[in-house]
Amino acid sequence: MIAITLLVGILFWIGVDIWAGTSSRWYSAVKLNPNMYSDDFSVLVPIYGKVNYLQNVGFLQDYGRRVVLCTTSGESADFYQKLEAIAERYGFRIFKSTYTSRSSGRKRSTSGVTRDTIVRDALNLVDLNSYTICLDADTTTEEPLETIIGSFAHSGGDFASVRIVTQTDGPAIVQMQRHEYIISMRVRKIMPWLLSGAFHIGKTNVMRQIMQRHSLFFQGNDVETGIIGDAMGFKAVHILATVNTNVPDTFRGWWRQRIAWSGGAFRLFIVNFRFIFRHPFLWAYSGVVVILMFVLRWFAILTPGWTLLLALFIYYIAMIWLHWDDGSKWLIFQPVYSLFVSLIVVPIGILYY
Repeated sequence: MIAITLLVGILFWIGVDIWAGTSSRWYSAVKLNPNMYSDDFSVLVPIYGKVNYLQNVGFLQDYGRRVVLCTTSGESADFYQKLEAIAERYGFRIFKSTYTSRSSGRKRSTSGVTRDTIVRDALNLVDLNSYTICLDADTTTEEPLETIIGSFAHSGGDFASVRIVTQTDGPAIVQMQRHEYIISMRVRKIMPWLLSGAFHIGKTNVMRQIMQRHSLFFQGNDVETGIIGDAMGFKAVHILATVNTNVPDTFRGWWRQRIAWSGGAFRLFIVNFRFIFRHPFLWAYSGVVVILMFVLRWFAILTPGWTLLLALFIYYIAMIWLHWDDGSKWLIFQPVYSLFVSLIVVPIGILYY
């Protein structure tokens, strides 16, 4: 009986991945139209801790005063001097929030508190154009921002997620994340309000209203932004722009990020379970299957048998069938990677929260 119960839970988990991979092909997203052009936008770029975290200056240089470098009031004099030199050279603006991060000047934080706090303050206090792009300091796009905003403006949406692509080169930990992002981006066609902190778009007045209601919690903040916007009745769309971002290329960096993400997911899907009535399927998968059923997954590992072998076989076949068109030998290791995350990272993330 336990084996059957365990198998049903694992098959539901696998079934959701299969459903997301197949049904995403039936949903439409906003395609970029090069004939649609708009320069009525501002770009908010959070930068704090160290100026050398600002890795996309070359990409941003064409946008001049539309770029606002958002920072805290607790950085060092050397930091401000270097940031002001960059702003003066490229015509950027600088916004200094009154917020002071406890980690200012230290190692790069995996927390979203600082980022979202200074973005919220910038939305409230800086003179911005009609549309706002929230862009991480290591993120670029393959298409001009004018085309992305023009296509978004004609879509009728109030805020938008985009297709995030990781670097192609790197060790195994990068390749695992690359496939993880590919799968995740397909889900955005179905649930476009699942925003990414690396890059998202919104009407400025809409983003201002959303961020006024944001908890500014330490993680899960980008998804919370989209959930709030959706709950407020704003329309979300998914833009088929190609947005490049860097993911951690060391196990240590990946570990710190994923533990924090897992803690944020616990807060979003378990602590804030009241949102279940708007998106019951997402909450059933993320809250029940991924988080609460980690005990059953451990039971399967500690008592191996036909249940575990059958589940792994089905998962392997499903992953290859759905995603082999992305063409990489690393795909065959994806189920093992997912299993490690679900067995180790998820429960530690709960404790971290």
